[in-house]
Amino acid sequence: MFTGIIQQLGKAINFSNGELEISTVLDLSDCDVGSSICCNGVCLTATEIKLKNKEYYFKVNIGEETQNRTTFSHNLFNKLTSINLEKSLKIGDEVSGHFVYGHVDRTTKVFKINSLSNSWEFFFENFQNYDKKYIVDKASIAVNGISLTIAKVTNDNFSISVIPHTYENTNLKFMKQNDIVNIEFDYLARFAERSKN
Repeated sequence: MFTGIIQQLGKAINFSNGELEISTVLDLSDCDVGSSICCNGVCLTATEIKLKNKEYYFKVNIGEETQNRTTFSHNLFNKLTSINLEKSLKIGDEVSGHFVYGHVDRTTKVFKINSLSNSWEFFFENFQNYDKKYIVDKASIAVNGISLTIAKVTNDNFSISVIPHTYENTNLKFMKQNDIVNIEFDYLARFAERSKN
């Protein structure tokens, strides 16, 4: 389990035969093989961790289900210029965002980005199926693992407001129109919806 507060960025080094290698300056000294690390919103298991020249290198396996449902596919590997990283939540840690499980529901496309005086507005393509019920004003949502709040919703898109700290410390600063992002819906909204049935 995670909080959606990104701790550092990582760089995709290599991706072959379902194995992804990532480098980062994030301190992984408290992580072991088998630890869960949230990578662009996807909960992945570290299969190898090494420290080289003050930088950590770790490997994770990307199964077919994850490749089909997220941006961790061979087709999108060249666009993985930076990866949002968060180590798993420990008992007693502050939950500054919302509970993020690392179980990505689907992807969507960046529709438009507006740079404002004190923030950035990101617009994403809305969904045209049953997933649309989870996209409501002021609901929490994880975009590439970042805990965010939905600001506005239309039939075609939904928007989030991003403050400078979040923008500068996540891979949102590298995003462009038509880029693909990982989406995890808020679990509280999911269970509330289920309780109606």
